[in-house]
Parts: sequence; structure tokens; C-alpha cells
Amino acid sequence: MIEFKNVEKMFTKNKGLKNVNITINKENIGLVGPNGAGKTTFIELLLGLHLPRKGEVIINGVKTTDKNFNLKSIGYISANLNIPKKLSVFEYVNYIKELENNEKFNTNIEMFARVLSFDLNDASSIGSLSSGMVQKLKIILGISGDKDILIFDEPTRGLDPIAVELFEKVMEKLKAKDLTIVYCSHILDEVEKFCELGLIIKDNTIVKDVNLKEHKANLKDSFNSYYDLKEIGEF
Repeated sequence: MIEFKNVEKMFTKNKGLKNVNITINKENIGLVGPNGAGKTTFIELLLGLHLPRKGEVIINGVKTTDKNFNLKSIGYISANLNIPKKLSVFEYVNYIKELENNEKFNTNIEMFARVLSFDLNDASSIGSLSSGMVQKLKIILGISGDKDILIFDEPTRGLDPIAVELFEKVMEKLKAKDLTIVYCSHILDEVEKFCELGLIIKDNTIVKDVNLKEHKANLKDSFNSYYDLKEIGEF
């Protein structure tokens, strides 16, 4: 379970999050908003990378400010997270296997690698891979740990059309599990497809939640109602 209680973390006047109150329990929620709205801050607070200036962030009953807070129950997939470029794929995968120290992880990683057509024994350096292949590696490692909470931050960025289709099939399987999923994307169609609840962030706070389980709910219309799209003149 994820709980944000009266959370505020503002870095500057227009950067951060404020007045956030939400409970997420074994459901799939999507975060949407333009660049700088506060989506990344939400995720970084959730991971304990930043601590709230006001309020509390609580994961499975433990505050992120507590000494015993850890990330063992969370899988994180990000297009922005850097991984060691000088290590080979084989070296990095085995390093993560040692950290996880879990037979289920070893089984899952092999299965997801087959699904996404990725060679875990590749001796090439990670820095020599395309951005799409690096993203595949991040996805495989992030979802193989059998975690209670999965955080996806722009997971399809850099993926080719085939990989996107395979990823969508993986997401459908994950949705059927008893998990809490936080999905952040600029692609509203993805959020509508994968999530049960859409959270629209504007001016550093959550301004609207959209029930995506109802067929009549349209995230695009709700999003556009909060953001005035500028008309493009002749050019």
C-alpha cells in the first residue's frame, strides 16, 4: 500500500509537489501531466530519493523517513535511470542476480528475456547498446523480482514497435496480478490501456482523478479540460 498524507516537496516556486493526499492499494494508477508538473517528484518521493518537507509518504506501513525503510518490495523501470555503461550485459545481469539472491528472479529474468528477444549473455558493453535495447534490459530487470509495487516511468521510450507490442502483452499479465502499479507516461493511450485510475497533475498538485475502468471515462478529454492547448497559426 502507498499513502501520501498532506505531502509537500517544493524545490522552487514552480517545481515539486504540494497538497498530495492519496492511497493506492493493489491497483494500477497512471500519472499524467506536462514536463515540470511534478510527476518525477512523486516517483522520487515514493522511492525515498527525496523526503517530504511536509506530510508523510508511507509504503507498506513504513514511512520513507524511517531508518528501516527499504526498496525491496519495489520494482522501478525508468527511461532516465542510468546503468553502468562500461559493464557488459552479462556482468550487469549477474551482478543484479547476486543482489536479488532469489531463484524466482532467476527464472523470471530468463522468461522475460525470451519474451522481449534479449540476450542476457551478451558480452557487449551496455554503453554500446541502442537506447531501445538498454530500455529492454531495464524492463526485464525491473519486473523479474516478483515485487509488490511496480513503478513505470516512461517505460516504452526508445522501444521499437515490436517491443512495444510485446511490452503491452507483459503489462496485461501484470495487471492480472495482485500488485500496485504506478505508471507514468506522456502517452495517454498507454495510461488508459494499462491503468484503472488516471491522476492528472497540474501546477504541482493532483487536480483530477479519472476512473478508467468506466468505458465512458476519457482521460484525453479530462486532460485537455485542464490544459489550454494553443492554436497553431499559419506558417
